[in-house]
Amino acid sequence: MTSYTIASYGPGTITQPFDVPTNIQFLNNEGIDGVVIFTRGAIGVETVTTNGTATSSAYFNGSITNFLPGAYGGAGGLNDFATIQVFESLFTAMDVSTTASSDNTDFESHETYAAQSGNTITIIDGTASWSAGTPFTLTANEATIIEDIAIGLFGTAVETATLDLTFELRTNPNANNPFIDGVFTTTTPVNNETNSNPCFAAGTLILTTRGDIPVEDLAIGDLLITPDGEEQPIVWIGSRRVENIKSFRRPEAVRPIIIEAGALADGVPARDLAISPDHALYFDGILIPAKELVNWNSIRQDHRCNNITYYHLELPQHAIIFAESTPAESYLDTGHRGAFDNDTSVLVDHPTTMQHRRDTLACAPLHYTGPHLDAVRARIAARQIGVRLVSG
Repeated sequence: MTSYTIASYGPGTITQPFDVPTNIQFLNNEGIDGVVIFTRGAIGVETVTTNGTATSSAYFNGSITNFLPGAYGGAGGLNDFATIQVFESLFTAMDVSTTASSDNTDFESHETYAAQSGNTITIIDGTASWSAGTPFTLTANEATIIEDIAIGLFGTAVETATLDLTFELRTNPNANNPFIDGVFTTTTPVNNETNSNPCFAAGTLILTTRGDIPVEDLAIGDLLITPDGEEQPIVWIGSRRVENIKSFRRPEAVRPIIIEAGALADGVPARDLAISPDHALYFDGILIPAKELVNWNSIRQDHRCNNITYYHLELPQHAIIFAESTPAESYLDTGHRGAFDNDTSVLVDHPTTMQHRRDTLACAPLHYTGPHLDAVRARIAARQIGVRLVSG
């Protein structure tokens, strides 16, 4: 995972989606605003049809992180800004509903009024609405599109933050009508973590010197066995209870990934393995998040799960351990230890160094895309074809 740094007012301008996953990090220099501008071509739109219903999402192949209300958390009253140029064109591209025509006309009218009057859209914990006193409301579909655009920029961090979306007029040299840009600011820190909270589900068997032990029965000091035969002691165990997943703005961010027994190799996993979407598995010297391997055949997300308890295991250094006989990563603290129920630290201790920690302290490189990931996916797919041929 690479990083694109906004060190000061510049601004930084993104003109097309990144080729590889990239964090946009703000350094929040004292006395200086941080500004990033997305041209219309910088944000892609992906449309998926499921059971005859089309849905769309926005992306730029990355996430904004360390987005703060002001320099050093508010000094000088400054703000970080993320601007989407010609905002209504992105809104229109994402609207695939049967009411798209009326939605687009309605939103363009409201957006123009907001640009002239100063009204804003506030997104609190992932839910969008117009500011108090605005003489109109967002339809359910309009709100969904705005929320998805915010998620496309900031990831699931929008579920615990407050964002303000204002609209600004910009001169259009080719027409009398000005462009209208959407500008995101925040009143709470937005610290998205690309690799947030990778965990094992309760009941997962972990290989120790005492044998395979359920993760919830492990204790600090228990020795885990790594692929090279070393015995590493557990130095911390994180636990997190997630309830009513169906109510989450993005339930897929926390629903467990189920990897069926034998999906990866003979006896791997030994039993069905349930892990969080961002938990990385180890393949031939690289780490791949489980969510990148979903094929809805032998590897799927559990949509029936609504409550789950997750655990993670920290060793003296980041390492590979065995869960249900599957090589998987141990916990790596990149500044998000406070996401666990049994820790009292802040959610993100040092947001500007989170990705640096991940890149420099991980025991293997993380792959979200590229030929190595493609090769692993092909291997898993070929295995499934072989299993079907034998069973048939």
